[in-house]
Amino acid sequence: MKLTGTIARILMSGAMLLAGCATFESSRTSGTFVRSTDFSALDTFSYGHTLITGTASRNSQEDVLKDLSQQVLTEELHARGFETLESGEDFYVVVKWRKELSAYAGMFDPIDGPTATMARRASAPSTAAVRFTLIVELYASAGHVLFWRAELANIFEAIQFSEARVSQSLRRAIQPFPERIEKDPNLPNIDLGGFSVN
Repeated sequence: MKLTGTIARILMSGAMLLAGCATFESSRTSGTFVRSTDFSALDTFSYGHTLITGTASRNSQEDVLKDLSQQVLTEELHARGFETLESGEDFYVVVKWRKELSAYAGMFDPIDGPTATMARRASAPSTAAVRFTLIVELYASAGHVLFWRAELANIFEAIQFSEARVSQSLRRAIQPFPERIEKDPNLPNIDLGGFSVN
C-alpha cells in the first residue's frame, strides 16, 4: 500500500513538471516597466549600443552579439509598429551581455527550457559553468531616462553559444514589450491648460 502511494506521488510530480514544461514558453515573461511613462507618446526609436562585459569573449562572438542584438531588436520593434529614426527618436535601446562564471542556474532560466536543462545537469560533473546573462533596457530620449528593462540571467552556457540561442534570447527578452498605440487622427485636439491631448 505504501509503495502504491509513493508511486502515485512520483507520477503526480512528473505530471506537474511536464505541465509546467508545456506552458514554459507561453507563460514566462522577463521585461517590465520600471517607471511611469506616457506610452502613447512613443512612436520612434533608435538602437543605442551593445555592451559586453565579464569574461573575455572571442572577437567573432562579440561581433555576433552586437550584430544580432541590433538586428533582432530592430525587427521586433518594427513588428510592434515602431519606426526607426537616426536622430530625434522618442526612445532608444541598450543591450548588455554579461559573461561570467555562475555556480547555479535555475531550471527555467536557460533558453533551451527545463527538460534540456535537466538532461544537461544529469550529464555534467558540476552545475558551475560560464554563462551569459542578457539585459535589454529602453530609455526615453528626453533626459535619457530608463523606463523599461528585461534581465535574463544565465540564459545559456558559453559552451552552447550559437546565433540561434542569441536570437531566441533577445526575442524572449523583448517579448512582453507592448505594441505601439495607434492614435486616431480624426480625434479632436483638446487644450488642457497648455497640454494638447489628441
